[in-house]
Parts: sequence; structure tokens; C-alpha cells
Amino acid sequence: MTRRVDGYALGTFSDAAGSFAGLVSGDRVLRLDGTGIGAEGLTVRDLLDDWEAVRTRLPELAATLDSGGGKPLAELSVRAPVEPRQILQAGANYRNHVAEIVLSSRESGDTRSDDELRRDAERMMDDKVRTGSPFFFAGLPAAICGPDDDVLLPAESAQVDWEVELTAVIGKTAHRVPRERAMEHVAGFTVCNDVSARDLQFPAEHRPLGGDWVRAKNRPTFLPTGPFLVPVEVLPDYRELAITLDLNGERKQSDVAANLLFDVEALVAAASAATTLYPGDLVLTGSPAGNGGKWQRWLRPGDVLEAAISGIGVQRNACVEESR
Repeated sequence: MTRRVDGYALGTFSDAAGSFAGLVSGDRVLRLDGTGIGAEGLTVRDLLDDWEAVRTRLPELAATLDSGGGKPLAELSVRAPVEPRQILQAGANYRNHVAEIVLSSRESGDTRSDDELRRDAERMMDDKVRTGSPFFFAGLPAAICGPDDDVLLPAESAQVDWEVELTAVIGKTAHRVPRERAMEHVAGFTVCNDVSARDLQFPAEHRPLGGDWVRAKNRPTFLPTGPFLVPVEVLPDYRELAITLDLNGERKQSDVAANLLFDVEALVAAASAATTLYPGDLVLTGSPAGNGGKWQRWLRPGDVLEAAISGIGVQRNACVEESR
């Protein structure tokens, strides 16, 4: 896949010699462990551990790529940009997605029209934002794969689904952070695709306990991440970012982050009230409408997923059957 970065971004790359943390600008990548901002073998998480100092150096380092420094991006493999300690994922956090869930879960005796159901869902969402709190579940770092890696479809699931999500990357330890200071703790944003085995998520035996989130959502390769970590100061207002997912070239999801129920500030504040967030941790903000349940279309070997967010980049993941 041909990629190019306007401004600059961080990433993890590999060549024949191994993987390394790099700064990408345009179509070139600067290896960062030879620039004086960290020891040999440093990772992106190391950079985030010292983010306040590192972030001030990035513009001048990116300028060196304007004159042809570094390596061509096309000659490198792009890996997931960061290895988080923790992953917090918000559920049901886009207005259209929640409305879609309400419509699809209509009980047989419900005589309300679709328009009435949508209006009731909007009122419910407004009340939740005003008086409620976000819903979070935890992800496992072992589920992460790179933006170009294959997604492995397990034989025991016939309903593997997709969900593109804007993802905040923490750049400063956060605990009980107030909403108005939440963005001070966000280094930047990346793209995640929360792949899920729906028929393993709510089996009858586990439904009284709330479902089996580990087995359904944390399988190997079920969290494609990247391609890059774009610092907050490089992006426009995150609410303007366009979020899309294409399946075999057909648009399945499309929204903008302005339609989040709980915005990034609210999510970081709520997550940091529940636990301590550390540099490199990921906070997934939820998925727009249009996942497999809506289309009654589940992933099959040979499918290609393209998850994209404007200003951050595109993932391209082929689906293959997991070998046993």
C-alpha cells in the first residue's frame, strides 16, 4: 500500500535489520534511535514515557526529511505503532450506532414505528450523556496486529465482524483527570479495528454474566492498529475527522467523530477515574453504525478490510482462515 503523511507522525517500522521507532513525514521515515532523543533500540512507548520533552523535538526532526533524509517509507514494513500496557474500549458510543442497536433489538410486541424508535433512542442518548457514564471493556495487547497484517478467522466462529474506531493514545500518566484537562494527557490518535466474533460474544451459557468479551474480541489479530500515531498538534480538531470502513471496496461504515456520544475528553476522564492510564495506553472511542450485524454480512476468507481515518491513515487487512 502506498502511504504518505502530511505533517508528521510516529510509527514502528521494520526492515531486514529488525524493527525500530521512526518519524514519518511525506513518504520518508527517520529512525529515531540515532537522533539523541533516546537510547539505541528505543520504542514508541519509550518516546511516550518522555513525551513532553520528545514532542518539542519532532518538528525539527521532521524538517530533515524535507531534504531527502531518512529512508523511503515504501521500502519499510509498517507495524502497529505502539505496544500499550492497557487497552480501554468504549462501547455503543456513536449516535447512529446506538439507534441501529435499538432498532435491531426491537421486541416482537413493540408497535412503535422506526421513526418513533429513533426519537426515543435520541432522548435516551441525550439523557445518558447528561446523567450517565460511558461503557468500557478491557482489551488485551495480545490481540493487536499491524495495519497490513492478515486477520485470522477462527474456525469456531461464523460471525466475525468489524468496527473501525478513532483511538486516543495516552502520553502522560492520568488518574482522576478532570474533563477540562483530559487532552493534556493525550499524545495523539491512531486507527483501530475492533474485530469481534459475535457468535462467541453472547453464548447462552455466559449471557447472564454479560457475555464472553475475552473470547469474542481478544483473539490474535483481532485488533489491527495503525498505521501511525499522529500527534494532537498535527491534526485538526479530532471532531472533524472522517471515519470509514470498506469491505472489498464497498463502504460499510462512515461517520465523523463529532457524533460521539461521549467525546474523547469525557472518555479519558471516565477511564482515568476507574484506573490509572499510562503512556502508550489506548482508549478506543467506539464504532460508528454499519458493522456486520446491520448488513447481516460476516467476514470470510479472502475479504479485505480497509479502515481509514482522515489525517491518520489507512489499514488494509486481508482475512484468512486461522490454521489449527
